[in-house]
Amino acid sequence: MSRSTSNDVYLLGHSTNEEERLRRMPGELAPDSNRFLDRFGIQPGYRAVDIGCGPHGILDLLSERVGPSGKVVGVEQSESTIELARQYITAHELRNVELLHGDAKATGLPRASFDVVHARLVLVNVPEPRQVVKEMVALARPGGLVASHEVDWGASFCDPPSPAWDRLLVVFEAYARSNGIDLFVGRKTHQMFRDAGLISVEVTPVVHAYPLGNSQRNILFDLLESVRDRLVMRGLLSDIEYKEKLSELSRHLADAGTLVIPNLHFQVWGRKPE
Repeated sequence: MSRSTSNDVYLLGHSTNEEERLRRMPGELAPDSNRFLDRFGIQPGYRAVDIGCGPHGILDLLSERVGPSGKVVGVEQSESTIELARQYITAHELRNVELLHGDAKATGLPRASFDVVHARLVLVNVPEPRQVVKEMVALARPGGLVASHEVDWGASFCDPPSPAWDRLLVVFEAYARSNGIDLFVGRKTHQMFRDAGLISVEVTPVVHAYPLGNSQRNILFDLLESVRDRLVMRGLLSDIEYKEKLSELSRHLADAGTLVIPNLHFQVWGRKPE
């Protein structure tokens, strides 16, 4: 499936490093996503859509739950990323999954036609996230489920504290704001759901202290690497300071004695009224 889209303005770009990070992320988040989906009683034959699925998303988790009689649609705006998703569903023989090259705010999919509408780490990467929520609600059938797994950078810290972490987090927040991105959208998702007309809204916060060997421990480092050129070009920090602070941060994160909690996640879900 394909349709025209608006300009691709993904906050983190589409460098090789960023696409590799996106390929790693589903495996790292799978335990949390499985626990999330297990709440909902997804049945064989259901129709589900994963908004902003990236190269993988939860397409496999949904595919398994809806079974051969069900259908999963993955929506992705980036042409290069959707090609990775095509390769993924082919390699894993996900025959009940199809892809739509489309905009999360205006998918063009049939209204009120899905039993489950899901998005993970989408609202934190787009301006005007309420428009995404509005589209998600429109796609759900009456009584259908709308679910979001979203990040919030408001509790980002490491201990012992790191001046490099603090400085680079300030820079990343400034970069996000300049792109119309709200890094604290996770805590606001529940209200967006209610404002969009969903009922029985529930929230589960998710927090992890990531050990050595888990790439989520280095998420701030990796995100900054993905947007390095943009940060320097916009004068948010100099190339020299960037190298110095990133080197300092890398050493701090490599110390097994450093406690790292890069962010909170909020799993939020609700039902569309019958």
